[in-house]
Amino acid sequence: MRHETFPDKRAFFLQMRNSDFKQHLPGEGTEGIQDADSELLQEKNVKMKNKVRKLSVLLLVCVFLCRCGHTKNVTAEEDPTAFTINGEEIGFREWNFYIRMNQMQWEKEMLDSYGDDMWSHEVDGNGTTMAEELKMQVVDTICRIHLANQHAEEYGVALDEEKQEEIEERAASFMKAYHEKLLQYAGADEAFVHDRLSERELSLLTAEASVADYDPELSEEEIHREGICYVLISTTGLWDEEGNLEPYSEEEVERRARVAEELCETARDSRDLKEAAEAIGLTPIESSVGIRNEGDGQEPRMLDAARLLEVGEISDPVQTEEGWFLVQHTSDYDEEGTDYWREYLTRQAREEEYERIYEAWKEEADISFHQEIMDQADVEIVLKELL
Repeated sequence: MRHETFPDKRAFFLQMRNSDFKQHLPGEGTEGIQDADSELLQEKNVKMKNKVRKLSVLLLVCVFLCRCGHTKNVTAEEDPTAFTINGEEIGFREWNFYIRMNQMQWEKEMLDSYGDDMWSHEVDGNGTTMAEELKMQVVDTICRIHLANQHAEEYGVALDEEKQEEIEERAASFMKAYHEKLLQYAGADEAFVHDRLSERELSLLTAEASVADYDPELSEEEIHREGICYVLISTTGLWDEEGNLEPYSEEEVERRARVAEELCETARDSRDLKEAAEAIGLTPIESSVGIRNEGDGQEPRMLDAARLLEVGEISDPVQTEEGWFLVQHTSDYDEEGTDYWREYLTRQAREEEYERIYEAWKEEADISFHQEIMDQADVEIVLKELL
């Protein structure tokens, strides 16, 4: 089995369209919340005082909600301005929609852990509450979209007819997939969803275009990958149909340690770990290793052991939290792995270049906040009341 793992950090715009910003979160099956049109999800990090949690920012659309549990429909004519970005008005309707839908997503992720007062929980040493963190992240999300779109014309970017039709289908699917009470609470209508999806898609196209010609300087040492084959003999346990782990007994853990030792001897005799592992029903993984572990996505101790081997050699069993790894150094050059890594590093470099471009746009931007309007978007516990 061939296996390559991109590093955990995603490229900001080049990969996210394929994954549609989809982030599988704990409690995914909560009634009433589905991952419809999940390109509206964007990963965000929330730094907690006691632990760090990764959350997805849900980029959706809704009508005005004045107070938590109170809904007021707002037309375009009466929609007050929450803030402006280079003179472009961001209405309270848009601001409040992003707040509410992200609020629902965050509660879905953390309500059980933090309880009804989760929004007053401090997430850093400066006294920033979770509610304040949510709002700061939503401001950043909206600024990213609109600042990019303000530069779309200079990069010759526009939504063609095919893309518009696709967005229409996604907007319709979104409205059908979400729980009726959620849509009613959020005041989401299809036209507004369509507009937000269009803005987001245009911002992605602009981001791509802004770095399309950027060719990062990558050294051969950075991209060079060598072939490895490894196998894991797990010592953790078995997962049942409900996703619960049934740990192995001490006797079974010891037996598996002996299997690792025996496999090591057999593989060294045949000089073929892949064949020896398959012979006893294990699934070996053919992959590659580079000069460092950072961002690799594979077991670090196994990679460290692989680098110490000459081509053809097989490591001693390597103990990890998952179990025992055995690895063989199969070649001093892996073309597929090198091409794969070059692609990843290029994407990562373009991501970083776009961040530089965006920060420059943001630095030059005239952003004015109407705090009295923005403060009307109170953040309180709503999900359990809604459903």
